[in-house]
Amino acid sequence: MENNNTVIQMSAEQLNSLIGAARTAPTAAQTRGSLSNCTSHFRGQRDHEAVEEFITAVETYKELQSISDEEALKGLSLLLHGMASTWWQGVRKEAKTWPDAITLIRQHFAPTKPPYQIYLEIFGKKQDERTPIDPFVCQKRALLAQLPGDRHDEETELDLVYGLLNIKYRRHIQRLDVKSFRELLEKGRIIEHNNLEYDTVQLLQATKRNKRCSYCNFRGHTYDECRKRKNENDGKTNEARSSASEATEN
Repeated sequence: MENNNTVIQMSAEQLNSLIGAARTAPTAAQTRGSLSNCTSHFRGQRDHEAVEEFITAVETYKELQSISDEEALKGLSLLLHGMASTWWQGVRKEAKTWPDAITLIRQHFAPTKPPYQIYLEIFGKKQDERTPIDPFVCQKRALLAQLPGDRHDEETELDLVYGLLNIKYRRHIQRLDVKSFRELLEKGRIIEHNNLEYDTVQLLQATKRNKRCSYCNFRGHTYDECRKRKNENDGKTNEARSSASEATEN
């Protein structure tokens, strides 16, 4: 009867290396259930977008890693730095639960603005020549999202944002032609692409007009493109051929 047992041999150095790797490798039990590996951090800036971005990232990580509210509350201090860390030390006892902690962060660093103030920010700045349509519309929609729920439907929000667009977009996009923000952005990107192509052509033409030939000293072409030089060279070539032909006949 054959013995199917296989004996694996390794040196002492290989064995020690394997043991060391097993000790240092993180296990599922070590990494699961904690915010210690979350890469999102907050430094206490009073910025509504920054606060919501941080909270959304942490909530998503917490859900994906199946972290309990209790463990998340314990590990929250690992994600707070600077002013946020100092603030958390003072209010930590007020947060009895994870939702309490999220509410405290919002109340302190991103308090709810009254609607009139949000409207002032929305209409306070129109789109300038340099701002692309994507970030401009995103910023305005983020402000609209801070208004009380169901204040405006998408059609009304489109009316508000459309009126703030730069004329180079409104000249080519009729308000009645767009039914959603997705359509507005798609049409705006096409305009930006066409404008970029047009500007590139204009730049090439301007560069060509500014060229100066080193042979005839006229603008609009280079030495290699100079017709006068080519004509004179062709004339010299023809003269040389005629002279050679006459010499051969004689």
